[in-house]
Amino acid sequence: MRNTQINFEDSVKAANLEFNEEPMDENYTNLIAGYPSRLRVKKILQELGDIKGKSVLDGGCEAGYISIKLLEKGANVTAIDIVEPALEKFREKIKGTNYTPIIKKGVLQNMPFASNEFDATVCTEVLEHASDTQKCIEELIRVVKPGGKIIITFPNEKNRKPLYPLARLFGINTSVEPKVTLFELNINVILKMLNSEGSSVKKYYSFPWYFPLTYLIVAEKK
Repeated sequence: MRNTQINFEDSVKAANLEFNEEPMDENYTNLIAGYPSRLRVKKILQELGDIKGKSVLDGGCEAGYISIKLLEKGANVTAIDIVEPALEKFREKIKGTNYTPIIKKGVLQNMPFASNEFDATVCTEVLEHASDTQKCIEELIRVVKPGGKIIITFPNEKNRKPLYPLARLFGINTSVEPKVTLFELNINVILKMLNSEGSSVKKYYSFPWYFPLTYLIVAEKK
């Protein structure tokens, strides 16, 4: 399945709008409303396991919150995003540190990396904003080494939408969500894509258990 109703320019506008009006850093650092986002990062790190010295791609890194968590675990991080101001903020964050990630402007649909380049790829809360889901997945698989992990997360919009008003009360600007979340992705469709594009799904689940807001998939390149 390909997303044909939304073109690339629409997804670029969505990415810029989200960074300007609802930056992910605010979700991660918000004491109450940010809990699900921080839990998502915790789950991703658990699924990656020991990444010290391994090459990990953060596809759709925005201002680098997750990339920095990966760096803290000792990974050799490459981060890519389409929003240049977000990348500039990421670079500002790591000034004065010993972290030396590779930070590039680029798009998931056509990444500037060689095939079989990374030990793992992470793409978290990005596909719902990006045109051509299948091409994004193909690229995430292409750049991973055989046996490498592909970790993808995306929101369960059915459960997330009713919480928008509550999140606004805690300072999260969810008023832009209809403009930035371009697709309500179907878990079965994404699983099918991953199982048919040179990888196999090893596990998937949703969380938090009491009110699932996010899907997480762990696949492995064949």
